[in-house]
Amino acid sequence: MNNPNALLYKWLVINSFAFLLVYVAWLRDWIELVVESDASYLSIVIGAVFLVFWATSSYHIVGINREIGLLAGGAQRGVAADYFDRLRRKSRNLAEPNVDQSILASTFRARLFMPIQIIAYVGNVLILLGLIGTVVGFVIAVNGLGDSIAGGTNMERVQGVLGQIVNGMGVALFTTLVGAILGGLWLQIHYQMLSRAVGGLVVDTVECADIEIIPKILRAADGAGSPENVAG
Repeated sequence: MNNPNALLYKWLVINSFAFLLVYVAWLRDWIELVVESDASYLSIVIGAVFLVFWATSSYHIVGINREIGLLAGGAQRGVAADYFDRLRRKSRNLAEPNVDQSILASTFRARLFMPIQIIAYVGNVLILLGLIGTVVGFVIAVNGLGDSIAGGTNMERVQGVLGQIVNGMGVALFTTLVGAILGGLWLQIHYQMLSRAVGGLVVDTVECADIEIIPKILRAADGAGSPENVAG
C-alpha cells in the first residue's frame, strides 16, 4: 500500500500552486479586471459556486485520506471496517463460510462514489455557465453593433455603442475563461484525485477482505471459532 497520506499531499501541492496563481492574478489586478468587465456578473456566480464545491471536494478529500489511513492502520473503524463487518454478517446469515463479495464490493464502491460525483457535475456546469456568458456577451455586442449602424454619424451615440460592444466582448471572453479555469481545470482535478483515491480504497479494501478476512471466516467455520468472533 502506498503512503496513506499521498492524497492529502497531492491536494496541498496542487492547491498551493493554484492559490499562488490566484494571488499573482490579484496582485496584477486581473481579478478586478474580470469582475469589472463582466456586466452579466456570471463570473461572480461561477466563482461563488466554485468556492462552495471546492470546499465540498476538499472535505471529501480529507475524509477519503482518513479512510485510507484507517485501512492502512488495521481498519478497526471506518468504511473498511464496516465492509468487513458486512462480510461477516453475510457469512453468518448464509450459514456458510465461503462468501462471495462481488455484490458487496459493488455496493461498497457505489456508496463511496455517490457523494463525489456531484463534483464532476458541478465542474461541467461551471463550464456551461461560462459558455452561456459567451452567448450573452455576443448578444450584447451584436445589439450594440446594430445600434451603431442605426445611429448614423452621431459620434456620442457611436461612442456609447462601441462601449457596449466592448462590454459584450468582455462578458463573452471573461466568463468563458473563468468557467474553464475553475470548472474545467480546478474542480476536475479535485474530482480526478478523489476518483482515483476512492478506486484505490475500494481495491485495497476488497483485496484485504479476500486475503485476511475471508480466510479467518473459513478457519472459524472449521472449528477455530465463530465468524462473529473473528477479529478484523
